[in-house]
Amino acid sequence: MKKLLLKTFLLLLVSNGHAVMGQSLLTLQSAIDTALYNNLGLVISRNEALIAANNLSLGNAGMLPRLDLNAGANFANNNLKQEFNTGVEINKNNVGSKAYNGQLALNWTLFDGTRMFVTYQKLEVLKNMGELYVQARTEEIISDVIKSYSEIVRQKILLKGTLNTITLYEERLKLANTRLMIGKSPRTEFLQASIDLNVQKSALLKQTTALKAAKTSLNGLLLKPLNADYEVSDSLMINKTLALQDVLNGLDAGNRQLLLLQMLEEQRVLEIKEQQSFSYPRVTLNAGYNFVSNSSTQGLFLVNQSRGPVAGFTFNWNLFNGIQRKQVENTKLVHENSKLGYENARVSLQTMVINAWNRYKDAIELADNESANYKMAGEYLYITMERFKLNEATILELKDAQVSHEASVIRLANTLYDAKTAETELFFLTGRLIKSE
Repeated sequence: MKKLLLKTFLLLLVSNGHAVMGQSLLTLQSAIDTALYNNLGLVISRNEALIAANNLSLGNAGMLPRLDLNAGANFANNNLKQEFNTGVEINKNNVGSKAYNGQLALNWTLFDGTRMFVTYQKLEVLKNMGELYVQARTEEIISDVIKSYSEIVRQKILLKGTLNTITLYEERLKLANTRLMIGKSPRTEFLQASIDLNVQKSALLKQTTALKAAKTSLNGLLLKPLNADYEVSDSLMINKTLALQDVLNGLDAGNRQLLLLQMLEEQRVLEIKEQQSFSYPRVTLNAGYNFVSNSSTQGLFLVNQSRGPVAGFTFNWNLFNGIQRKQVENTKLVHENSKLGYENARVSLQTMVINAWNRYKDAIELADNESANYKMAGEYLYITMERFKLNEATILELKDAQVSHEASVIRLANTLYDAKTAETELFFLTGRLIKSE
């Protein structure tokens, strides 16, 4: 019996369990890698980041010239009547004419109130935001996978506890039956042991279903078949060295939400400059090469051609349009809202960090206490079982010991899960999930 209890305890606490025969072992890291590889939302975020990166160009900012090639041809067949002051008249029917034209045109904005430079900076900010969105989405996936994987481990610990509890109840039933057969105990003791064993078997069915449900949830995150089965680790590895001040210090520099809000604020500042640039004049260089050719079988000109380069400047200054000042004011208000949004999010995240750290600290202490309680409950159950064999303990004492042992397993599994999820939340809030996993 003592060896059985020790084996149960080791199954619950070892950090690297062995895979069950016929099932592969899915580690936490491999689950994360699979989710990051298969997640369609992450693929979409990466594509959007690539779009933002492609948009970062001098051309999109308006710094490069525009070069167009235009060409055309027209054919006509008309009735012609011309009268000249010399008295000459021309009257012809079905006069054919041809007209060709071609133009190579260059248009280059030389000055637009520095708007093109501001736009390029904004495109650079949008590119960086796209990369941050990918990182933020990656962290969300990792966080979801860790929590889902931890739930499977929790359910597995509870299942193992239930299986070993059933073994203890079966032994108790055998003892009760033996005592009944030799006349040392009433039949009620045997019946109570049978009832308690059946209750545990029902609990086993429920626990098996809960484990399958937890695996189904993880399979959905991994884009695996929902009924895929595998083994997971027997326990959760938890970092017990996190300090609150270190976590708070890493919030501003690591939290993706705050970094995105900082970039959004920077974007709003650049948008203000963009709006202000409309108040300045615009200078454009126009250059090109023109070709025009007209020909006719009759008329004053049989052939008329012109070709050659052309160049010039265009100066435009909008002095008033009735809305420009209001647009600048509105953009400034949007910027003010982004600043307030950042400060509000920062305070909220600090609150979330403190609450998560308190849960983490309490769960760590509880996990240590529950580990000790589990050992003591196992030892108490062993002693009570031995006393029961010697007819020194009553059935009620044995049942209390069994209930105490079952409760210790549940509390231990729950506190380990709480500690891991609180640790994951702290890593998520401070942007350390990508680095730590």
